[in-house]
Amino acid sequence: MPIIMPCPRTGKKPKIHKSVYVAPTAVIIGDVTIGELSNIWFGAVLRGDSGPIKIGKNTSIQENVTIHMEMETSVIIGSECIIGHHAMIHGPTIIGDGCLIGIGSNVLHNTKMNDGSMIAAGAVITNKEIPPRQLWAGVPAKFLKEFPEEEEFIGKRTSGDYADRGKKFKAFFELNPDFNRL
Repeated sequence: MPIIMPCPRTGKKPKIHKSVYVAPTAVIIGDVTIGELSNIWFGAVLRGDSGPIKIGKNTSIQENVTIHMEMETSVIIGSECIIGHHAMIHGPTIIGDGCLIGIGSNVLHNTKMNDGSMIAAGAVITNKEIPPRQLWAGVPAKFLKEFPEEEEFIGKRTSGDYADRGKKFKAFFELNPDFNRL
């Protein structure tokens, strides 16, 4: 079972929509709000003990993602986003709708990603505002290219697939509550 608990420091409890899939090894602590059809995968840690974490609808927080922030700040992640495996989000940070955070990347202090922007795998970004529909890559991350207006937001293109997978995993664990390991 996942660890979903109030913050020992503040007493604030996570608010998770009933449609959300939370993997058995995920940890969600404190002031965390997760919108409908989002999915929190194996090993993810969302620690809202220093401030709030807000995640929109249909957003995928993938395996081993860590989300936390400096004291008295927040992390806001929009709807239809993909936060790739092993990414680190450390606020204060705002991530708009339809964004993609690449595998193993770091989105750090005072970063704002506007709708439809993307950080490439392994990138590190801090103290920047990424305009809408831009790809940034590297260490430190730098502008790489712009996505055309007519192109659907990158996160939106795949977030529905993860919502469907989340539904299937949620149903499996509901039908198999004693499942441990093969």
